[in-house]
Amino acid sequence: MVLGRRRRWGLVMWGLTASWLGVDAGMRTVASADEPSAVELEHVLVTPRRIPGLFVDVSTFPGNATVITARDIAQSGATTIQELLARAEGVLLADAQGFGLNSDSTLNLRGIVNSSRTGALVVVDGVRQNRFTGDEVHWQSLPLEALERIEIIRGGGGLMYGEGALAGVINIVTKKGGDRLLETEERVEVGSFGWQKYAIAARGRAQRLTYGVTYLRRLLGGYREFSWSRNTTITTHGGVEVSPLARVEVNVLHSEDTTATPGGLTPAQAEARREQAVIDNVVLFDDETDQVSSDLILGPWQGLSAVFNVFWRNRVADSLRSNLFTITPSQGLSLRTSYEAGEAALKHLLISGIELMDDKATTGTRGSGTEDESHRKGYGLYLEDTVTFWERLSLIAGLRFDKFRYGEALSFPSFVGTLHFNGFSPKAGLVYSLIPKTCEVFASYSRPFKAPNVDDYSGIIKDFVGNINLRPQEANTYEVGLRLTRPRVRANATAFYIRTHDEILFNRLSGAFGQNDNFETRRVGAELGAHAEVPDRLRGSLAYTFVDAAFRKGSFSGHTIPGTPKHTLNTSVGISPVRGLWLDLDWELVNDFFRINDFNNILPADNYGVLNLTLQYELPEALTQGRGPATKAFLKIQNLTNEEYAAFQSSNGSNSSGAGENPAPPIGFFGGLTVKF
Repeated sequence: MVLGRRRRWGLVMWGLTASWLGVDAGMRTVASADEPSAVELEHVLVTPRRIPGLFVDVSTFPGNATVITARDIAQSGATTIQELLARAEGVLLADAQGFGLNSDSTLNLRGIVNSSRTGALVVVDGVRQNRFTGDEVHWQSLPLEALERIEIIRGGGGLMYGEGALAGVINIVTKKGGDRLLETEERVEVGSFGWQKYAIAARGRAQRLTYGVTYLRRLLGGYREFSWSRNTTITTHGGVEVSPLARVEVNVLHSEDTTATPGGLTPAQAEARREQAVIDNVVLFDDETDQVSSDLILGPWQGLSAVFNVFWRNRVADSLRSNLFTITPSQGLSLRTSYEAGEAALKHLLISGIELMDDKATTGTRGSGTEDESHRKGYGLYLEDTVTFWERLSLIAGLRFDKFRYGEALSFPSFVGTLHFNGFSPKAGLVYSLIPKTCEVFASYSRPFKAPNVDDYSGIIKDFVGNINLRPQEANTYEVGLRLTRPRVRANATAFYIRTHDEILFNRLSGAFGQNDNFETRRVGAELGAHAEVPDRLRGSLAYTFVDAAFRKGSFSGHTIPGTPKHTLNTSVGISPVRGLWLDLDWELVNDFFRINDFNNILPADNYGVLNLTLQYELPEALTQGRGPATKAFLKIQNLTNEEYAAFQSSNGSNSSGAGENPAPPIGFFGGLTVKF
């Protein structure tokens, strides 16, 4: 491991060196007059084109999409990315590890969840983050301080991003260069349960060159026994405009994390003492993530743009107590193009791409001789066409084809051989602008798919049996909606219907130990989102999600899919009594669901509501007359009412005395200071 760490640190230092390459004094600035302003960026999407710097206006997108900008992140008062994302409609958070403070929680979209897995495809700088062996995302390697932009595409993301985007896509863009030659940012946070976070960043822009680096160190003592964590993450960026029509960017991420998880408690144990750990289930994980991605961006030239992307990513996860380990190297390349033409009466946007990927995984118990190996090679081809008439009506149609070859060597069940999966992901939609750039109605159909993986097939722990007969999942997704966008007001209402063929869920009632099985399911739901503000005075938001999730066929037909709440509400209101000071109160409510694994619907989960208060003060520029640093301080009271709740509640399928729940922390106090030069 020592040599491996040195090699990976070499990658980070290489990224830093690339960021500080010299430039010619005669070069012009990177930003062009055609780039959207900061205000406009709130209403555009990078995700549909997948080309850095090129956007699609939200008003022409046929679905419910959320854009979270750097300004939104700064105003949120959130301490983790999961806490931030959980405030959007359709997003549900579950603390599957019992870690607390959302530090290693799992997210899912529209109630598509299999225990602790993420039903959405998560992408950072064009690179998949979902672990190849399962569906988990190591959220701790993605600190908010390093993020510039987050886009949530619900439902129809499978066409652009391919296999795995069953519930949608969460596209994350890290911070690149600044607006000046050199900008620095320092941040420190301290709080309850031993919470400490230290971040420092330096970014800049020198004519054709952009560069930046962010360093973050996070420490947590933990609310529960054996729930401590240590994390270090470094991101670097270097970019150069080699010609007016060509630009090269390199992004490097390195993260090291050690986390102790205390195990799930039964309701009786939680009632007796919520802080306790289950000693037999305490696990210590050591995770290391390295990622390098590079983009060659070409154009636009006569409406044609393209990006050639290559990436390498590796994650090593070791359980220092049970010797469980996972090693997952991935690499790939892609070519994506965008062509647009036409005028106001008729506009045409054609997006196409080809992707090649090579993923490997080794997982199991060291020294046991029962390690599982999986090797996936595949490619994806896609094409999407958007035609817009008189800037009022947009028609969208597209198709993607993915083909994969899996070489498997599994222990439980015993299987050595090759599996092949092909999947078509069609998409069709329309958007009609009732009031140009202000109010639109939209409708769409898409069918993303997700192939089984080694964790689905194989059982390497005592309470799990493998199932080699699993089939790929296909989610036929229909949605209609209304969207309103004004400078100070945004609102949307979306209804969706998802009929999933062969959804993979862990069936605790199958056999003596349970196994993953295929099911026919459906979800009917609605999402409401709203945001409004009076500059420097008031602001508020609302995100409500209703999901009725049920089995369509089989022995559980008509039963509710466990772990999927019918009602989720996130609402906030903020007031600024004096210039620079904001008081924000936000409330999360999760209601009406059954414990995970309870396919018979006999174990209702406990509903919960959590109230948080955040005070933020930013020193007005008028007081410093532009000569001092930008300074911002915050104080947050989390779980203001000291609610006793658990964001992850499971069962053994027949009673609540089996593995049960992970109690969330009581009231906590957190404060921090950010200084920008």
